[in-house]
Amino acid sequence: MSGSAGVYLKCRVGREWYAIHVAHIVRVLHLVALTELPASDPYVLGMLTLPDRVAPVIDLRRRFGLADIVYRLDTPIVAVETPHGTVGLVVDEADDIESINEEQLAPFTGSVSPYIVGVARSSDHLLLLLNTSLLGAEARSAGQTLAAEESSSNGAAYRKEV
Repeated sequence: MSGSAGVYLKCRVGREWYAIHVAHIVRVLHLVALTELPASDPYVLGMLTLPDRVAPVIDLRRRFGLADIVYRLDTPIVAVETPHGTVGLVVDEADDIESINEEQLAPFTGSVSPYIVGVARSSDHLLLLLNTSLLGAEARSAGQTLAAEESSSNGAAYRKEV
């Protein structure tokens, strides 16, 4: 799998710059109150309520093994559509939109990280193209596991009362 030319949103997580193809972006919003998901993976912060859908939210710092930071009210959440549904990605900074052409794409084997599908040279950063499909699959998997546990425990409680 490799990245492709197109228009991308540049986002910073830690010291690295990432890019998300704008065709996958539902919206970018500031940090809002999230519905917590008890017993979920530490990188799943909770559920985000959008006007027409609910989406799990992943903290990319935690997912990539970086130290936590204190969230601010202007901390961005990038809501992206994946084959596995919508997922919110918390980033340190959502910077700018940039067109990336074929000449800017660097050779990439994919063996470095499953979360990266390509590398591009921009005017001011090396951009790592995010694999939003994998992040969406992980978020949905975490949410489905939790839902199954909740359903199982609710069903067990119901059977005891009968």
